[in-house]
Amino acid sequence: MTKLVLASSSAYRKQLLANIGIPVETYAPAIDETPLPDESPIDLATRLASAKAQKVAHRYPEHIVIGSDQVALVETSTGKHLLGKPGTVENAVAQLKMCQNKTVSFYTALTVCRFAQTDSEARCVTQVEETSVFFRQHSEAQLRAYVEAERPLDCAGSFKCEGMGVLLFERITSRDPNTLIGLPIMLLHNLLDKHFDIDLLDIATSRLACV
Repeated sequence: MTKLVLASSSAYRKQLLANIGIPVETYAPAIDETPLPDESPIDLATRLASAKAQKVAHRYPEHIVIGSDQVALVETSTGKHLLGKPGTVENAVAQLKMCQNKTVSFYTALTVCRFAQTDSEARCVTQVEETSVFFRQHSEAQLRAYVEAERPLDCAGSFKCEGMGVLLFERITSRDPNTLIGLPIMLLHNLLDKHFDIDLLDIATSRLACV
């Protein structure tokens, strides 16, 4: 049976897979996520997703390892700004204020790796999905009330789109709504099918048949 490992400690990503009947082990790699000088958002997300997956793949050589990383970018009158995990209420409010009435681009990189005894069997592929989010205009008091209520302090961009955070938006443009939560399920399905001959639907339905 196919064994999958998520190279992340994110409960949100693990839950996305659980929601479609895909059980995964998790292992969080310790990597430096500091952007390189002049590194583009796409290059940053790609580099980090690949580094996470490859590090965990060395630890789980018999597994398929899934690594993901998301970078958010907003352009204001003062230039382009990366939006990371805020960590504090004040940082979250400041990020959301920066996004008001603007389009924020989210670049989510997905890497799927399998290491093996022979180089011919080893494989590692990476692709990026882009999601555009247009934010509505809210007062600072409204934004602060949202942050205090939902505490999105570990979420890039300072919101949880699967919760009240969706009320901050005017619209979202995306191939897959799961991407904004941090794991593009449709892209994962495509990469596993094309490069590893694995169909997630077979895994999900086979588990139901055994219940």
